[in-house]
Amino acid sequence: MRKLRAWFMRFAGLFNKGRKDREFQEELESHIQMHTEDNLRLGMTPAEARRQAMIQLGGIETTRQAYREQRGLPPLETVWQDLRYEARMLRKNPAFTTVAALTLALGIGANTAIFSVINAVLLKTLPVKNPGELVLLDWTARGGWPEGIFNGFEGSWNEKKGQGAISSSFSMPYFEQARKQNQVFSDMLAVAANGTTLNVCYNGQADRANAALVSGSFFSTLGVQPVLGRTINPEDDRFASSPTAVLSYGYWQRRFGGDPGVLGRTITVNGAALTIIGVSPPEFFGIQPGRPMDIWLPLHARGQIEGESRSTLFTAKDTWWVVIMGRLKPGVTHEAARADLELILQQNIAADVKSGTKVELVPHLGVLAGGNGLDELRNQFSASLFILMTVVALVLLIACANVAGLLLARAASRQKEMAVRLAVGAGRSRLIRQLLTESILLASLGGAFGLILAYWGTHFIILALALGSDPVSLSAAPDWRVIGFTGAISLLTAILSGVSPALRATRIDLAPAFKGTGEGFSYWTPSWRGLRFESSQALVALQVALSLVLLLSAGLFVRTLKNLQSVKCGFNESNLLLFGIDPTADGYKGRRLADFYVELSRRIQLLPGVRSASFSQMTLISGGVSSLRIELEGYVPKPGEKDHNVMPYVNWVGPEFFATLGIPVLLGRPPRETDRDGTPRIAVVNQEFVRKYLGYLNPIGRHLGSQNRGAIEIVGVVGDTKFDNLRNDVPPTIYLALLQDMEVLGAAHFEVRTAGDPMNLARSVRQLAREMEPNLPLFDVTTQTNQINQGLFQERLFAWLTSLFGVLAGLLACVGIYGIVSFTVGRRTREIGVRMALGARKSHVFALVIRHGMRITLVGLGVGLLLALAATRLLRSLLFGVSPADPWTFGAVTLTLSAIVFVACWLPARRAAKVDPMVALRCE
Repeated sequence: MRKLRAWFMRFAGLFNKGRKDREFQEELESHIQMHTEDNLRLGMTPAEARRQAMIQLGGIETTRQAYREQRGLPPLETVWQDLRYEARMLRKNPAFTTVAALTLALGIGANTAIFSVINAVLLKTLPVKNPGELVLLDWTARGGWPEGIFNGFEGSWNEKKGQGAISSSFSMPYFEQARKQNQVFSDMLAVAANGTTLNVCYNGQADRANAALVSGSFFSTLGVQPVLGRTINPEDDRFASSPTAVLSYGYWQRRFGGDPGVLGRTITVNGAALTIIGVSPPEFFGIQPGRPMDIWLPLHARGQIEGESRSTLFTAKDTWWVVIMGRLKPGVTHEAARADLELILQQNIAADVKSGTKVELVPHLGVLAGGNGLDELRNQFSASLFILMTVVALVLLIACANVAGLLLARAASRQKEMAVRLAVGAGRSRLIRQLLTESILLASLGGAFGLILAYWGTHFIILALALGSDPVSLSAAPDWRVIGFTGAISLLTAILSGVSPALRATRIDLAPAFKGTGEGFSYWTPSWRGLRFESSQALVALQVALSLVLLLSAGLFVRTLKNLQSVKCGFNESNLLLFGIDPTADGYKGRRLADFYVELSRRIQLLPGVRSASFSQMTLISGGVSSLRIELEGYVPKPGEKDHNVMPYVNWVGPEFFATLGIPVLLGRPPRETDRDGTPRIAVVNQEFVRKYLGYLNPIGRHLGSQNRGAIEIVGVVGDTKFDNLRNDVPPTIYLALLQDMEVLGAAHFEVRTAGDPMNLARSVRQLAREMEPNLPLFDVTTQTNQINQGLFQERLFAWLTSLFGVLAGLLACVGIYGIVSFTVGRRTREIGVRMALGARKSHVFALVIRHGMRITLVGLGVGLLLALAATRLLRSLLFGVSPADPWTFGAVTLTLSAIVFVACWLPARRAAKVDPMVALRCE
């Protein structure tokens, strides 16, 4: 412990030079300033006074040199000399330099790539004025979801055991009241909690655009200035105002070709005419990272784009649907803002908190830092990015251990050089500093190459995120955080890989070194000398252990992906074209909308290559979920339940839905085209519904719902299918006739069964829809197979990345084993020659080398298995169909890695067995 403390203090002094230099600069500048002021009193000009002060101090360099000598720091000339010398040494050994730099580049590049994504998702602030002044409001109800307080609610919410319900949605009256009465904000903004995708028609061409409904104070609060025109102001956000729109820079370039004459032109959004008044700056995407907006509309335009003249959303205190942010006044703390706005909240909701409501169910305000925007993306990806960061950190550790092994081997070849330097008076700290300079140069080269690799890796990950079922659009351009991270990790790499070799290389017995008999690097001799290479053995064993952990994690993720891909969906997912369409944006409602869907379905079925077609409210395995609490006739309530209500999943479907998807009808009949508005309402249930709620009793003829609200008769039973994703079990599901429910009838998704490649019919389907209604674009055009694959993008990304890093780590470990064993064979050529001259057979020498390499490997495998058993338990929530300690995965990966390491040992062992004793001894 005493030695460790001494080493730490010594290196703390060596790496503290930067801080001491800054202290010197400050001290020197204060002396210069003092002498300059004295010279100014003598009547000199400012330039002459400062120049004379420099002369009086003996010049900057002389003073700096004296200061460094006084503090025990090396002269600048010595530092520069070390850099030049080690640069020449690295140039003389290009093979060593290339291997070491590329090894570090792989580790640094992988870490920088993942950190760049973490920076874009978790750390980057909004591209607005002074983002640190922004705060986001949310509320928490400790007792759980305060269902009785709301009559309407939009937006996301989270309910966790022990934490209650958390959300960031508020009512519009609360926003208006808080904006007028608060004493802590310079301004506030409101945004509709649920972003929307709208039909946009311009010059006769229709497409879909992501839109955000914002208050008139949105852009002014954020401090965002347009590049063209103006932004939405409070006058635009009124019922009586003409509807306006602000385009994003990207959408302006993509849709309008960057035409500056776009201002004042009219676009049709969901059938409503809006005037373009401005274009946002290129870097501004909104307040939700990863979800860039195309168009911003005033909040009060919601009624017009939804076909209503006036909406009660703006006056109802019990309908919560907007997200609120504010900009703090100077000097106001978050706690002061929370206290001020909490009082306004309780006053606003007092009328809606019914008597008898538990105190724990009353929402209480929270104030969060808003400079990073909304946290939906952070909640979605933070755990996954943390796991990936851990993986690449292990890769960097392996790379550092590999380079440290190379430096140890290189130090062994420089024993005589170090002995000469020590003999002529060089201090050990001087040699350590010189060797650490070599490590810093290597780490700098690795950092430079790593930035290039990180650029490619970052774009690959961002592209993968954009291809998922929930596409994410990020900009991961390097900023000061990424550059600083790369610099810091390069310095850390230099320390990790250079300290041990530097200490080892300067601990030399001079006499044996000068005689050339220093064999302190022997693996084989059982004497105390064998301990001198113990650090190298530990480094190689560490590489094997960490490689095993990564490969086992990769194996579990690959098994998970394979298991999910083999899950039976319950329907035929091949040759199935999917697309969505929203005629409600053009004024279609009620029976007119139902007739549109029936006619479009009929025309699609007449296309060559189409076997059948249908439509539904949502497609299967799309991530969407809809449930319905409804009364079931004949259901026996379970203990603790008060009524006959059940809560199954629900989907509204059209005629031929089950035939198109290939879902078998086991009993009764499916919905037909004649099941329209005004006819008795029907429902079809799946097998799991019958098993869970009716205990295998015949459900045909039973009713859902009460008679006074229009009971729904169960007319059929169909096979079980996955609903939202492949991981979840088949839920109890009811299918309702979409053509019968005019309140639910809106945007729909079509399913088209084809004889060949479904995407070959996409153009024909678009043409059919355009012929029926020119202003209706299709969206989410894909195949059922692609949609399922997109739902597995996270599992596929994890399998690919962990496999890549695992294989890379395994290769580095094998290279480390091969390098150390090869180096030992080269250093012990004379000993091998002596052994063979004394009668040792080739097989004995071969076994000696193999046994040595595999002994280190077995130690690494043992440590790696223990680490893996602990680490893989943390991955339990990400696995499917496989245990974190799956014996087949552990056995297969361990045997594979052992076989590869055996090959790495076999090559130098084979070379050692072919040593000619006469040649080896003659060379000596």
